[in-house]
Amino acid sequence: MFNFLKNAIFRGLVVLIPVVVLYVTIRELLQLMVALATPIADLFPSGTFDHQKETEIIAALLVVGTALFLGILASVKPSRLAGKWVEDRTLNHLPMYRMLKSFVAAFLALEDEDSFKPALLSNSDCTREPCYVIEDRGYNQVVIMKPWTPTPFAGSLMIVKKSQVEILPLTLDEFSLSLTHFGLGLADQIAEHSRGGLEKPGE
Repeated sequence: MFNFLKNAIFRGLVVLIPVVVLYVTIRELLQLMVALATPIADLFPSGTFDHQKETEIIAALLVVGTALFLGILASVKPSRLAGKWVEDRTLNHLPMYRMLKSFVAAFLALEDEDSFKPALLSNSDCTREPCYVIEDRGYNQVVIMKPWTPTPFAGSLMIVKKSQVEILPLTLDEFSLSLTHFGLGLADQIAEHSRGGLEKPGE
């Protein structure tokens, strides 16, 4: 009877803890959304949003609307070139700006983003390690980062031969999530997408 109750409690915790963590995460994201929207709201006339009770909804609409407006501007060649010119002379000189921009673009799976590409590094002992291609400028070598599980965005940088690296057609979200979970699901992803795949015994 004692073992039954103990196992029941443990199984309940396995369900409860992820639910609580998810709730806390969503709550923090909503607060972050409000924090992001606050400077945008300050651009409007005083009192514009004072009578709005659904703060989070207004915040989400402001952030999405602003992102849409900037995205449309970035899609037009003249404004995109002008924005790049301004970035190169201002924001790109600020610490962390380029890294954060590349990271967010990779996470959103933008087609023209070349950083933080999920990949596999082939070693001389026939093993392969998950890594990110951080920079590929067309040379014979590329800059990669070997992540430390379960913190996928911390790791050691290496410069390796381009031929040692195989880019995986995975999103940054899929790849990093597997690393966060100590590699769970990574074998299936590699078997499905890697040219060097994984085979089951007897195949």
